[in-house]
Amino acid sequence: MRLAELFEPQQPTPRKSKADTVAQVFIIESLELVDENKERREGAVLASVLKMCGKNPLYYYIRTKAELEHIAKEFEASGYRYLHISCHGGVGTLETTLDSVTYQEFATIFKGKLKDRRLFVSACSAGNELFAEVVGGKNKELISIAASATDIRFDHAVAFWTSFYVKTFSLNAKSMNSARIAEVARPLAALFAAPLHLSKRANGAWVHEVIDG
Repeated sequence: MRLAELFEPQQPTPRKSKADTVAQVFIIESLELVDENKERREGAVLASVLKMCGKNPLYYYIRTKAELEHIAKEFEASGYRYLHISCHGGVGTLETTLDSVTYQEFATIFKGKLKDRRLFVSACSAGNELFAEVVGGKNKELISIAASATDIRFDHAVAFWTSFYVKTFSLNAKSMNSARIAEVARPLAALFAAPLHLSKRANGAWVHEVIDG
């Protein structure tokens, strides 16, 4: 697999109808300039591994909030069920290369675009109740959110997320549920000392859990 292939024209996996979602991963990545110079692109590695597994991920690299707004529309149109965000973050914001995006802004950008979807966020400390409540508040039919609960090393993040998706799709390539997400994430969280914050819907409210092994 050539890295350049990830930047060539991409063809989404078709869905049966406009109301359906497809069990594929849509990856949006944005890093600091120093990360770009060192080619530390976790999302690109994940896309490559997913292709090796027979999946058809869509990968987009962005640098600004305006680009995020545009790609959010592409995500909704794709019908892909799993959205994976790879970026820097913290308590209160997610970071693109050139702009900070508050949780509220992120929620607004994706308002109405996460129906029947699952959101995965590989960003330091983005896994918290505030993020889940803010994003979930604008997307009442979002199924779950899984995000890094603490700071995590780049190499550990790559190993964690590639292992997570490979194992999850090996168990069932067409669907996943919150119980399986927790089951697969638990040993990985212990192995890499990388707790995962999982939020899921239960009777219309969010239930939060920190998976730390």
